[in-house]
Amino acid sequence: MPHTLFSISLLVFSFFIPGPVYTKDFHSFRYSINNIAVGEQRVVVATENCLYLFDHTLHLLSAVGQRENDSTECMETDGGRTSLDQTITNYNMLLLVYNETVLSCWSRKGICNERGLDQVEKISTYSENVVYCDPQHPAVGFVQYTNPFYLFVATYAHERDCKHETVTSLKHVSLRVKDNGKLIIDLVDSFAFVKNAMHFVDGFLWENHLFFSYYLLNGGYARMAVLSKMFNRIAIEFQARVKLVCKNKEPLEVILSSTKFSISGKHFWAGIFTSRNKISAENTALCIFDLTAIKQVKNNCSDEDFTTDEDVKNMAVNHVDHTSCVDNKQLPVNERITLTHGNLSAVYAVEVNKRIVFFLGTGNGQVLKVNLDAMMTASCPEVIDVFTNETSVFRTIAPDPVNSSYIYVATTNQIKRIKVETCIRFNSCAECLSAQDPYCGWCHSEKRCTSKTECDSSASAANWVGIANNRTCLEINAVPIDNTQINITVRENTGFITKNTSWICTFEKLGLKTKLCTEQYEMACSCLLSTNTLSDKDQIIIEITSRNAIRTEIYQFERCSRLQSRCSECINSGCLWCNKDFKCRSPLNPCNNYANLTTCMDPSTPVISEYQVNISLELDRISVFGKQNMSISGQHLENVSKLVLIGTSSCNPEQVDVFPINNTHAKISFPPSHREIKGLCLNYTGSNCIKAKTIYYVSPPVCFQISPNTPWVGGGRKISIFGRNLDILDKLLIQYNEGKYLQSNCSSASCSFEAPTHTATDTKVEVKILVNNDKINCGTLLYKPNPTFKSFSVLHDVNDEVEFQIKKKNDDLYVQKNEIQVKIDYINSTYDCPVHNITQNADESTVLCKMRKPSKDKIKENKVKVTIIMGNFTKTLEIKKDRLELYWFILLVIPLLLIVILAACFITRYKSKQLSNKLSKQVELLECQIRQEIRDGFAEFQMDKLDLKIQTTRTIPFFDYKHFALKILFPELEGGKMDFSEKLFENIPSPFQSRRPTEDKETLSVLKTLFENKSFMIHLIHTLEKQSSFTIKDRCMFASFLTIAFQNNLVYLTELMEDLIRHLMDQPSNKHPKLLLRRTESVVEKLLTNWMSTCLYGFLRENVGEPLYLLVQTLNQSIHKGPIDAITCKALYTLNEDWLLWQISEFNTVELNVNFPVIHENEKGRNDSNCIKVLVLDCDTIGQTREKILQTYLDIKGYPFVNQVSDISIEYHYGQTHKTLLDIDASSVIFDNGIKKLNTIKHYKLENGATINVIKDKCNDVTDIENPQLYCHLVLSDTEENEASENGHVKGKQKFKVKELYLTKLLSTKVAIHTPVEKLFRSIWTIHGRPPVAIKYFFDFLDAQAENKKVSDPDVLHIWKTNSLPLRFWINILKNPQFVFDIKKTALLDSSLSVVAQAFMDGFSLAEHQLGKSAPTNKLLYAKDIPQFKEEIKAYYKDIRDSPAVSPAELKEFLNLESKKHEHEFKEDMPLLELYKYIEKYFDVIMNTLASEPELKDESRQLLQVKAVFEDKKKWKWE
Repeated sequence: MPHTLFSISLLVFSFFIPGPVYTKDFHSFRYSINNIAVGEQRVVVATENCLYLFDHTLHLLSAVGQRENDSTECMETDGGRTSLDQTITNYNMLLLVYNETVLSCWSRKGICNERGLDQVEKISTYSENVVYCDPQHPAVGFVQYTNPFYLFVATYAHERDCKHETVTSLKHVSLRVKDNGKLIIDLVDSFAFVKNAMHFVDGFLWENHLFFSYYLLNGGYARMAVLSKMFNRIAIEFQARVKLVCKNKEPLEVILSSTKFSISGKHFWAGIFTSRNKISAENTALCIFDLTAIKQVKNNCSDEDFTTDEDVKNMAVNHVDHTSCVDNKQLPVNERITLTHGNLSAVYAVEVNKRIVFFLGTGNGQVLKVNLDAMMTASCPEVIDVFTNETSVFRTIAPDPVNSSYIYVATTNQIKRIKVETCIRFNSCAECLSAQDPYCGWCHSEKRCTSKTECDSSASAANWVGIANNRTCLEINAVPIDNTQINITVRENTGFITKNTSWICTFEKLGLKTKLCTEQYEMACSCLLSTNTLSDKDQIIIEITSRNAIRTEIYQFERCSRLQSRCSECINSGCLWCNKDFKCRSPLNPCNNYANLTTCMDPSTPVISEYQVNISLELDRISVFGKQNMSISGQHLENVSKLVLIGTSSCNPEQVDVFPINNTHAKISFPPSHREIKGLCLNYTGSNCIKAKTIYYVSPPVCFQISPNTPWVGGGRKISIFGRNLDILDKLLIQYNEGKYLQSNCSSASCSFEAPTHTATDTKVEVKILVNNDKINCGTLLYKPNPTFKSFSVLHDVNDEVEFQIKKKNDDLYVQKNEIQVKIDYINSTYDCPVHNITQNADESTVLCKMRKPSKDKIKENKVKVTIIMGNFTKTLEIKKDRLELYWFILLVIPLLLIVILAACFITRYKSKQLSNKLSKQVELLECQIRQEIRDGFAEFQMDKLDLKIQTTRTIPFFDYKHFALKILFPELEGGKMDFSEKLFENIPSPFQSRRPTEDKETLSVLKTLFENKSFMIHLIHTLEKQSSFTIKDRCMFASFLTIAFQNNLVYLTELMEDLIRHLMDQPSNKHPKLLLRRTESVVEKLLTNWMSTCLYGFLRENVGEPLYLLVQTLNQSIHKGPIDAITCKALYTLNEDWLLWQISEFNTVELNVNFPVIHENEKGRNDSNCIKVLVLDCDTIGQTREKILQTYLDIKGYPFVNQVSDISIEYHYGQTHKTLLDIDASSVIFDNGIKKLNTIKHYKLENGATINVIKDKCNDVTDIENPQLYCHLVLSDTEENEASENGHVKGKQKFKVKELYLTKLLSTKVAIHTPVEKLFRSIWTIHGRPPVAIKYFFDFLDAQAENKKVSDPDVLHIWKTNSLPLRFWINILKNPQFVFDIKKTALLDSSLSVVAQAFMDGFSLAEHQLGKSAPTNKLLYAKDIPQFKEEIKAYYKDIRDSPAVSPAELKEFLNLESKKHEHEFKEDMPLLELYKYIEKYFDVIMNTLASEPELKDESRQLLQVKAVFEDKKKWKWE
């Protein structure tokens, strides 16, 4: 019998626990939910600080803060969430949705504001002091938005608000109207105050009356107040106040949640009531009250709780007698509680097919469904969903406004969209209707159980049969004829077929199309089937058709085994009932004598007699799986065989088997159940439970973490498991090869145990917990070797305390100090030494412990024995006596060592004197060299005039705009720039030229129209930037092609750039505003660079071009005035210390007479001399000499020589001899390491006046500069320099060379270019008249954005402007003059320009750099100039800010003028096609983005058309 009861309980439990058939639509929030409201197609959720808008499927549409345009703080991001300012938490106190408007009221200042559902970020009305600030007591209210508009609000309030300031203007109950965007109280009698502290639950309008429910905080029945609606004016007039009596064994005075509903024209209000402190199986209850009866009540009892100004005035005139209000109580429907439960928290009711369905939330995260019959009697709840976090269901449960098959249920920080029915689980009509679910009925045409909306109603009015239709299913009777046949008889008794009506009956096996029987009958039909072709798994479809109507049923053989409760139910389902063993059987497995309806015998249910016990349980929390053989103790247990377990009042009590051991001890087995508080009845009268012991059914244990998870093999380490509901486990199991049960000490949140010993290291063992014979995995332990302790010593021995240090080898155990126990054995006594610290080094750890000394004497280490205990592992350390013998040996050896050391010192001293004398002479010589070098450098700096003359015989070689733009837009395309420029500039055939030019032109037009759609472009760019494969290079290329595509429409390009910059500023990733526009990581940042370059090209050429060219030429001449190493490219005169050539000996200037060849016929028009004088250095290589010859020719003539450097040779002409000069020839110096030294002017012994002939012939020089390791020029290694000196290749005495001696050369170069640098800088940041339109416009734009973003730090705005103009444009021009001029930029020139550019940017920096003597020379060169630059730049920014603003018309005129200048610079189709390549690559992602934006439907269609054209072209491209 116990086994049978357990099986029945398990069956009931499986019915209670929901399967995975419900929807998974949900959303989690970072903060607690405060309110939920539902509109016609939208769901609004208010949490702390935030407001969220969803569509009806819980797809998030928008998230905003409680302030206007405040959205970033509520949005969540992929790496993690944004941080909110948590100094003040703003709670939502009231949330209403009406007329496409959402009203939200907040705790801070009692603010209420209205927002449109279409623009939820915008606030339309704003009012203060409407609600109170205590989040424990939210306000209630409702709105009438038709004329006249008014808002009813009831709010808790206290004498002092949350900031401890006196509340003066807050009205507790008020009717407010709207006036100039404010919610105001228009009349004196439109508000009331409360006399007692109370909590308002809900409020609503019904039949021209206002109702609101509440309960008193200091005790008393819950209440409902009724207000008459005034038609002529908006004022509060109390009609009545009633006490809501929801009483079980004691009054339940607190309302947790409520709902209003109606059925058959009757209106009701239901609430979840609870007691104030007691927890039991009947702690909460559902009570239903008749609203019609409440509306008819009229009394003055509201004066006990509320007062108005009119009451105060009339108090002396009309004294109200409140004695009648004591009995002013309203009883629930049927004068009883509808349902009791241990832990309800929320309620919602709805009428479904003439029945009422309640959805209840529980305090542990369950959603229950309860059906009421016609007598308002509740069914046993069904669990339809469970929240895994087990937190309480939020008080508001709301319906889906679009699909009535769903509801919204929430917990602390999560909301779900839950399907309310799962009719599909019922396989037959009998099963479907026996479930008594109003949502479900049998759809005859589809032969399945469905909701009413899923069934085709056009077939016939009675096609769908539910429990409220008063119709039944087909009556089926299946009986065996013999061992080989059964006869299935079907009778139609639903009123579908009238007498003498013919109908066709068909039998068919499910899954097969073959009909088993088909005949025409009048009232009944039957079919004889062979049992050889049937099994219990088979299902027979029975279909009855008459005219156009149909009736169906599915007969299931297998269902018979599940109908074990009642004989009549078994027979009515077409099964066989065996009276002998009280079992329901299938006709395929009959018993000998089966019953009919007249001979039915149901099993007798054991009647539990009255009993009264007083027992004690091991625990009162058990798993939902139940608990077997729990020990109990008490008195008089011998005569008790069963106890009663009560739960929800609408469910049948359960019987709990008791197995007495003796009169005081017994075993008890609890059945399975869902999560619920139940009561084990201790005093049972046979029908009622007088006294019960509370039992908590909780979910199975869950393990979160095991710490530590690395025990040592010796065992005994304390391991902790952290999780939930761990106190209900039966046993703790550790499993390797064989399982081993462990002793544990558990609470609800943690369990601790000692790790057992293990034989093998680095092995994993599983930890499991056993609950009702089910094993739950908790994780693994990784066994490590025992810790290794190496030695100990006395660290401190002072006064009466001694500290020991114990050396331990590092391991992976991560031992804590509380896991180590140290005992000290000293002089026949043992002392505890508590560990107070563990320090870890690279190889070992040190364990420190302190103890009190047994005496004042010093501790002798050789008499100490240290024992370390860690769990079951023990280690003993002591000092070996052999160490004392070692000490004596050391003492004998030390004197001998001293004698040897003294002798060695005497010899070393003699040798060192000799070496010191030699070094003194060398140091004296070295000092003389250094003094002379410093003096020479100083003299050169003071005497050298550096009068560089810039040749002005030729004009400045500016690039035209299209070449300038190409270099700026595509700086990375150096290799293929010629091909690329041809695609953009040349009049080559378009890729679209084909046999269909008209369609191609239309396609390009559609594509450009798409790109001219700003909304489309913004979504396109944001979508591309979200793709990980869309690299920074792709973003720059995209921005550049976009710039080219809209060269003729800069107005649109500017508007697009504005919107993209605003979006960039709003991105959550831009947490540090000072970094904005500093890098080029997005399309808009590169687009800004391109825009500046386009708009400032005219200003660059007219104002800055000449100073920039002068600087480049001056710097070039300064560099080439001194030696330059041809291999390392280092120079004596430079601005960059890293490129300073300091390994240089003496050099001299040599003037050469250079003869150029005879002029060709086509050159005779030029009247030029064939001989020019060229200045070179005697240390120049032949290659450098050729370059200087051609450069001098260009400077003098104004045009270049016809041949390049590589196409000429030079020869030395002396007497009648000509010698070709080469960098490498047979006379070149070759060092021992194989390095060849390049030939120089000095190598060939050329002197002033030497004659050089230029020969137009390709140079046959063999120098391979691409392999510099094979050659050298001026920079020699120490070995090569010594070798050159010894062999006479380097003349004169070698000087001591130190780089720092030549730093004055940097200063010389800086002085030489000082005037051009200052002229260039001031041409950039000096304003003559009005600033450039582009700069003024963009700086004003940044000012406006800073004001909108509430950026109060002026440094941020300065940095934005600096990042957008100097850093993004001018630095690019300063470092790359080859973008502007047709010149060659060498590495040496680039290094010096970098120093100038750094000084330029330092002037814009806000940081005050404190430079020291060790600061880089690049910073020190312009250290004195930077302050002056800063002042000029500050004035520059101020002049721009103070200059007249650029009007929209002026800006448009400027941009149109610039567009017209560049109208035909580039081809139109090429950039469009390049942009389309990116669309084609990410086409699917882009289309998904467009599909989610309804306003871009047309653009999505156009993009598909463009793609179709391109796909078509691929097919006939070969033509």
